[in-house]
Amino acid sequence: MVVEEHAISVVIPTHDRAQWLAAAIKSTLKSPLIEPKRVIVVDDDSKDDTEEVARSHGVTYLRGVFKGASGARNAGLAATTTYYVNFLDDDDEWLPHNMEAQLAALENHPDAGFAFGLAQTATEDMQPTPWTWPSLPLPTGYAPDALHGRCPQLGAVLFRRDAIMEAGGFDPQIPYHNCADLELRIAARHEIIGLNVIGVLYRDRRPGKTRADYFWSNRAVCNWWPQTVGWRAEVRFIYCKRRLFFSRFLEDAAASAEAGRLRDAFVCLGRALWASPAHFLWHMREVTRILQVRAMQVGRNGALK
Repeated sequence: MVVEEHAISVVIPTHDRAQWLAAAIKSTLKSPLIEPKRVIVVDDDSKDDTEEVARSHGVTYLRGVFKGASGARNAGLAATTTYYVNFLDDDDEWLPHNMEAQLAALENHPDAGFAFGLAQTATEDMQPTPWTWPSLPLPTGYAPDALHGRCPQLGAVLFRRDAIMEAGGFDPQIPYHNCADLELRIAARHEIIGLNVIGVLYRDRRPGKTRADYFWSNRAVCNWWPQTVGWRAEVRFIYCKRRLFFSRFLEDAAASAEAGRLRDAFVCLGRALWASPAHFLWHMREVTRILQVRAMQVGRNGALK
């Protein structure tokens, strides 16, 4: 395979998200660094019009049964011929000039495994919010422990293709945080470069039972311990991850109560208690307020849902 130096491929794995895929593709094609043929849409057995959306933009289209994002990303990686690779989720979008700072950094540091910027959270209709991550200062150098718990959003990362291949690609056996797992395995072998630039919009879900179900299905990440990090970094990771899950579940409970769905609110509160009993007790006033909101609604309407 002839590797194209100074060029970037973008791999977009997707499954039944044609309604968002077009915006993701368009956001990459606005960059002067990207040619349509180097945008590789990997369709994991979609049943909607994903193929039509992809082909209408002139990008490279691959279809198969990959059984998840890791398999789809690995298939897309195998189809790349460029020295640098980015992976964009099908419901996120590049911001203008994404990858320009990352490319310059990797060109100036040929031993680095990847360079990354910040992601900015957006609403479901992609209106930016003030929240960005990872928190500053960004890990740089040989820093797997510092990276753990502060792994960048995948769309803001530019990888050296050889570094991914050396690390073995994405692990299909990890159903959660498989992107962070790859980043940590690369960081254990190579320097990394953190850049204080916002490169990608991350589509957040509206608070409620549906979002709680998504996080609950990935709750095993709260106890994830990669082999490449020490116990101090792991303790910090577990604490921060459980606090995050607690906060999300509490927001979901509040949204469910406001919408008059008491059972959903109780489910979300139970999940918040599971995530962090200490935070649950500390925020008991907020828990009580959520229940009072629904009690007032029941008093007015005389019914439970």
